[in-house]
Amino acid sequence: MDKHKEHNKAKDKEIHDIKEAMLKKAYDSSDEVLEEKIKDEKASEERRRVERRMSYRRDSDRVADEEKIIAIKENQKLRSEMDGLKDTMQRRQADFENYKKRMAKQQGEYRKMYLRDVAHDIIEIHDDLLRAIDASASLTKSGSIEKSYGSFVEGVTMISNRIEEAMKKHGVVEIDTLNKAFDPNFHEAVEIEMSDDVDCDTVTKVYQKGFRIDDLVVRSARVKVAKPRKEEAAEESAPHDNGDSGGENSVH
Repeated sequence: MDKHKEHNKAKDKEIHDIKEAMLKKAYDSSDEVLEEKIKDEKASEERRRVERRMSYRRDSDRVADEEKIIAIKENQKLRSEMDGLKDTMQRRQADFENYKKRMAKQQGEYRKMYLRDVAHDIIEIHDDLLRAIDASASLTKSGSIEKSYGSFVEGVTMISNRIEEAMKKHGVVEIDTLNKAFDPNFHEAVEIEMSDDVDCDTVTKVYQKGFRIDDLVVRSARVKVAKPRKEEAAEESAPHDNGDSGGENSVH
């Protein structure tokens, strides 16, 4: 009876040991599987990261290639526009150079035509002068000196009138001067006198006529100017200083 109990006890112990061994083996096996799963998951995650990086890189390369193509096309477009503008600029520069040459030629022709007209008028006046000289010489031989002198003066007067007419024809007119208010823009005072008959600086005598073309003075008139005597008295009574006195058109 005791042997039978011991036998069962030993058998139970063996079974218990077997179960514990199996449990231990099962436990050890689950740890290895878990570690293997963790490794697989890490490897899978790494592969996914690599794939994502490769995908990002492919996308980045694709975008870069697209931007490069766009930049190349834009550069080609700009280069084409620059070539067009350069060609246009060169054509316009050539046109401008031709225009300048054409204008210079026209101005030269206009100048020649103007000088031709002036020369024609001068030649005709010179012909009149030669005729007056010849007429005066013939009168001196055949008539009195007084008659010759009168004829010569008449001829010279006619020539002077012809000269003035020719100048007017070309826009050169005499500056209206006598008994006019003195204007330094048109007059040059060569003599000054005091007078009670004037209220402002006035031209009383013309020594040399002045001429102008519109507002452009060809030659100033050389004149004698009368200043109001009351102005002289006012200047003498006024205190003197270092500054200039008198109006813009006054003569000092």
